[in-house]
Amino acid sequence: MRIDDLARAAGVATTTVRLYQARGLLPGPRVVGRTGWYDQRHLARLALIGRLQDQGFSLAGIGRLLETWQEGRDLADLVGVEHQLDALLGRRHEVMVDAAGLAERLPPEVLTPTVMARAIDLGLIEALDDGRFRVPDRRFLDTGAALIALGVPAEVVLDEWEHLRGAAGGIAERFVAVFERHVLPAGAADPTGIDPGAVAELADALARLRQAAADVVAAALDAALADEAARRLGRLAGDGRGLSSNVEERHRET
Repeated sequence: MRIDDLARAAGVATTTVRLYQARGLLPGPRVVGRTGWYDQRHLARLALIGRLQDQGFSLAGIGRLLETWQEGRDLADLVGVEHQLDALLGRRHEVMVDAAGLAERLPPEVLTPTVMARAIDLGLIEALDDGRFRVPDRRFLDTGAALIALGVPAEVVLDEWEHLRGAAGGIAERFVAVFERHVLPAGAADPTGIDPGAVAELADALARLRQAAADVVAAALDAALADEAARRLGRLAGDGRGLSSNVEERHRET
């Protein structure tokens, strides 16, 4: 990629790419003739820098962190860790779409100024300067479209997302506390103090904890939905005991 293509893919300005290079945060391009060429290594680094900034790190702090990681590692190892950490920090589901692409995923009647403004306010969609939209998690588009297709109003989908995000925050805090208490090594509160050799292992441990947390939450939600469905649908059918027993038996089997 040329520098303009890299900046566009990363959702940043070309001047930002040059700034990161000047600060030593981004490796230089491969120069052929007078043209500098960038690759996925640079794109992964830009994504990681952006996410660390979102987490409150200054450019100087990011520089120290990257320098620490790079000590004792070759570039391929560092890029592998960047990809791993970048996925853990939430970028793996990110998608960029233009207005036409957004219209393909969601019904036209949903894309009202009011709905779009609230989606942006909730952080579900970000309008970029080039006219495109950044969706931090494409699953919002998929599940939102599925719920709307079932007849759920877009405003209700956003209401439920906002409520669910608040509830999920408490669950996330508990699992992160477990990670910090039982997995994170002593002294790692200062990221620049982490042994570079332990970064990949730490990222792998966090990935496994994240998957375990997702499985536990999914199992708990499945059980709760089964119980609630049995109670409500059984009442509607006029035979709550029979329907509830069937649902509970199926749930135990699964």
